[in-house]
Amino acid sequence: MEEPLFSPLEDIPFDEVLTALLDEDQILDPLLLYRLSDINPENLSQLAGIWENVNVERRRALIDDLEQLTDTNSLLTFEPIFRIGLKDLDDQVRFFAIRAIEIFDTDDLIPFFLSILEEEDSVDVRAVTASVLGKYIYRGELDKINAEIKDQIEDKLLQILVSDQPSQIQHRALEALSYSSRPEVSKHILEAYDNASEDWIASAVFAMGRSFDHQYSEKVFDKLQHTSPKVRLEAVRACGELILEDAVPVILDLLDDLPEIRGVSIWALSQIGGEDAGPAIHQLLDGEVSDDEVELIQQALERLDFLEEGVNLSMFDMPFSDQEKYILDDYDYTQDDYDQDDFELDNFELDDDHWLE
Repeated sequence: MEEPLFSPLEDIPFDEVLTALLDEDQILDPLLLYRLSDINPENLSQLAGIWENVNVERRRALIDDLEQLTDTNSLLTFEPIFRIGLKDLDDQVRFFAIRAIEIFDTDDLIPFFLSILEEEDSVDVRAVTASVLGKYIYRGELDKINAEIKDQIEDKLLQILVSDQPSQIQHRALEALSYSSRPEVSKHILEAYDNASEDWIASAVFAMGRSFDHQYSEKVFDKLQHTSPKVRLEAVRACGELILEDAVPVILDLLDDLPEIRGVSIWALSQIGGEDAGPAIHQLLDGEVSDDEVELIQQALERLDFLEEGVNLSMFDMPFSDQEKYILDDYDYTQDDYDQDDFELDNFELDDDHWLE
């Protein structure tokens, strides 16, 4: 009988994982990362005990790698590791940990996240936290968290919008508030839309799409041909979220736009449908496309097949698939194209759809 290529993960002594993490002269074996999934309390305590002795670059890379593994395999869970990272001394580790833990059921962390908005020095960490709080507003709208807690979150984010805090935090606060049904939120979205700054306009259009409020349909449509690529991208995304059929002809033209806008256009067309969407997307395969784009195109065509069969995917609140998320994150101007040395959050986005229920 053939020997297996790899030993079962549970056969890897946890001491081996700890030793590898502490040895900054050695490249960390990716197989050891899987050993951190579903970590038991004893091993978690051991990891917490040596955490700050692990090289900071390795801690950053570890949280980032574990987040990517979570995105590609829903059977893996590294939530306890991310919780350790939330209180790391390094602000970049905290940034990654807050972003990574967003997909888990973490209602208990609401007070902690609210405290970050008050006490955290890093602008980037405060901004990503403001973005994460949108998930709890959504849950509050579904009566899945206490109404008083939801009000506290909304009050804090609304305060940010009228404060002198850095604009990137205000942008994320506006986008998080787009889930809220409070009437004053619409006023802020419309004010941002009329702002001269393309960053504010992009955030406003993003919020309009996320709100799923068709009062904004015409305004979203009007930005499809904006001179700013980031505004056009958000307008396309919002059209897909609002299922704006009238936008299809313009979005078809945007398939010849910048690669990042083309990627979001493919996704939007797969949400809206229409007899022209499938042939136009399929035709892209005749040109030069990357492997990731091929996957995105194939998934879009599969979704369109469902639409043609009369299945309304919007009733399922369909998220980006992992592959779509991977591709579109590379292009997303309202999300951050982070780099290990520069993780500015001006354009950061979270994958909200992991926790839409």
